[in-house]
Amino acid sequence: MIVKLYSTYQLNKLALEQNFADCSDFLLREIKVDDCDAMICVMDGLVDSLQLSQMVVRPILSSRLVFRTPNEHYELIKDKIVGSVEMNEATAFEDVEYYLMSGFAVFLLDGCTTALALGVQGWNRRNTDEPDNEAMVKGAKECFVETLNDNKALLRKRLKTPHLKLKQIKLGKTAKTPVVIAYIDDKADMNTVADVERRLRSTDLDSIQDYGCLHPYIDTDIPSFFSAVGNTERPDVLASKLLEGRVAVMVEGTPFVMYTPYLFTDNFSALDDYDNPPFYSSFMRGLKYFSFILSVFLPAIYVAVGTFHQELIPTTMLYVIATSEATTPFPLMLEAIMIHLLYEIMREAGLRLPSSIGHAVSIIGAIVIGDATVSAGIIGAPMLVVVAVTAIASYVVYPLYESIAVLRILFIIVGGLTGMYGLMLAAGALFVNICAINPYGVPYSAPLSPLTADSINDTLLRRGWKKLAGRNVRLSNLEGVSIDKK
Repeated sequence: MIVKLYSTYQLNKLALEQNFADCSDFLLREIKVDDCDAMICVMDGLVDSLQLSQMVVRPILSSRLVFRTPNEHYELIKDKIVGSVEMNEATAFEDVEYYLMSGFAVFLLDGCTTALALGVQGWNRRNTDEPDNEAMVKGAKECFVETLNDNKALLRKRLKTPHLKLKQIKLGKTAKTPVVIAYIDDKADMNTVADVERRLRSTDLDSIQDYGCLHPYIDTDIPSFFSAVGNTERPDVLASKLLEGRVAVMVEGTPFVMYTPYLFTDNFSALDDYDNPPFYSSFMRGLKYFSFILSVFLPAIYVAVGTFHQELIPTTMLYVIATSEATTPFPLMLEAIMIHLLYEIMREAGLRLPSSIGHAVSIIGAIVIGDATVSAGIIGAPMLVVVAVTAIASYVVYPLYESIAVLRILFIIVGGLTGMYGLMLAAGALFVNICAINPYGVPYSAPLSPLTADSINDTLLRRGWKKLAGRNVRLSNLEGVSIDKK
């Protein structure tokens, strides 16, 4: 239930003191403005004390105004006295509380049912350091931070155009969290923008603590191991995606920004591709596609061939594999699953441990997964080589690591139970699932499917800037897109 502000000063004061009872950071100062009762409220630690003093408190206390009614007095203070550029009005206690906890100073005057919220934010914030998760050799060395206003400024600095829209909404039932929908109005399809906003407003969460809370709401509804929502902590990457007609979602308190529609081919491109020579970037993209196939299918193929199709293995290699596996107690499928699960346990332990002792996991992992398991006859040496190659290949396409880690286990089981024939059917089902995802009317497999003559440009290959400059790169221009039909 929305409770409106009272026209009586004492009632407003009493209500705020009750709402913020036992809140030691809530500060309320009662003042006299032209012989009228008033108060200024702030949350300690969220405001800049110098700005509060110079732009709000001092001008209001030194005002000498002539007025007839409280509302006229309020308008004169708003228009002629306070010096804050960022200024909002609130008519309900819910809005007053939201502005207070967003770093605003709230001014309430006796006889008025409207409060004045003045922007004097001044909390501590993290510097825009080099990104940790998206390192680039030749790219910019700045990243998004946890403060929404700073993130909006970083994006605006990259895209100096009034067509960049940053629409801010509030989500959460118990604690309101500001969320920004970013798009370029002459690039993005407005049906997609409206659909993203509708999905966000349909959330039924008490509060939004991280971007992951909103991820399922704007993702595809088709069950899949792949997501139609990407995320980045780099302003330059997000700017390039918005210029292609994507829609971004920025959440207060997280340095990662989501954007959609996210395509399968986006996993294989990086910002460095456009700083390197085209021939080298094309080579690296081909390497990434090969690494994806290798990381998903290599263990499964090894298990399937070693279990059902030994005739496909060269004689010399077959002898080495047979000799190694003869000394191990487990079948190939169980051996592959066990060593991959052990690898994932070691990886998770390394991620969660404090950095000061995290290196211990690497030492133990090298001992346990490496020489000891082979020497003890628990795991064959060829299997260890397959696991090592697979693990390295999976990091080449890091955005797909979570999907690869699970798919790898599933394909090992399929290959160990049904051989190459079942593995081929499972691979076909995977590719059908990729082609079935259609986020916001844009095929997830585009522009490779449906395949056209220009599909390999800037996907499998990276053309030179002289050829890319003349293209109108927009998602709505891709083959198979049906945004208008959504």
